Amino acid sequence: MSVRTKDDTAVITHAGGSRLAEVAEAVGEVVSRGSVAGFVGGVGFLLANMAFATTQGLPAVAPMIDISTIFHGADTPTPSPENMVVGLVTHTGLSILFGIGFALLAAAVPTLRRAPLLVVAAIAYGLLLYLVNFQILGRTLFPWFTNPEGPNQGFEVFIHAVYGLMLVPFFLAPWRRVGVRA
Repeated sequence: MSVRTKDDTAVITHAGGSRLAEVAEAVGEVVSRGSVAGFVGGVGFLLANMAFATTQGLPAVAPMIDISTIFHGADTPTPSPENMVVGLVTHTGLSILFGIGFALLAAAVPTLRRAPLLVVAAIAYGLLLYLVNFQILGRTLFPWFTNPEGPNQGFEVFIHAVYGLMLVPFFLAPWRRVGVRA
């Protein structure tokens, strides 16, 4: 394999020109960037939710207990040490999947890789996650997320936009271009 740079994009060529190897490497990059971005964004998101919960007179673990209702399909959260872990694992997994989703979007739409458009797209993506997860799925499958006693909707809109912003740094570096030969 050889790597050369052209127009701030790394061009990958493989000995023997294996197109499958090139595609596999590009997919690996997309999934890797998305996984790391989603994990880091998810940790920041969860820490902010935990801090906010304490300002509302709730324990810092309340967001994890809330999120456990997704895994269990429960209408209301049940505080327990088990559900704190279930919520943490569920949240981490979803954050990584959402990061991969954004990476696929950024890979499919190359114009989004320019910083100003990337920032706008990331904020829009975070807000779309809120809309789908809270307003659609929350109203149909996970009622705790739209319950007046549940998560604060104003804060959730804000922190979902911030989650999108936390993805941005992972997509600013040049991307590999598949299919271009030296």
